[in-house]
Amino acid sequence: MTKRKEKRINKSLLVDISHNGFDQMGVTINVSRRGMCIATTEVFPAHSELCILIAAADDIYPVTGVVVWNMNNGFATKDNVPAGLGIRICTATPGYYKFITAMKKNRRLPAEKRFDC
Repeated sequence: MTKRKEKRINKSLLVDISHNGFDQMGVTINVSRRGMCIATTEVFPAHSELCILIAAADDIYPVTGVVVWNMNNGFATKDNVPAGLGIRICTATPGYYKFITAMKKNRRLPAEKRFDC
């Protein structure tokens, strides 16, 4: 298993995933400049190219990505989700990269000086 080049930030963000005319909602489990993990109800096949809209505060960040892994548990329990996707980001808007940079800086601040993104 290869190690990630960037540390992921645990952050729940609502996402809209589009693939060949099929739209699905999901929630990020973690994000970085290069990838993300998304909790979903259905999986897309590995190597699928996806268009993803990420809702963060008052902004929406469009990114394109490729499914590098998928997982389908078949049922949901209290502590897990029925399915998930590992996404490698191919393209993103400059706003997305600024958002990630701001979250990384936010994580390094003492708790009383943090703001919620």
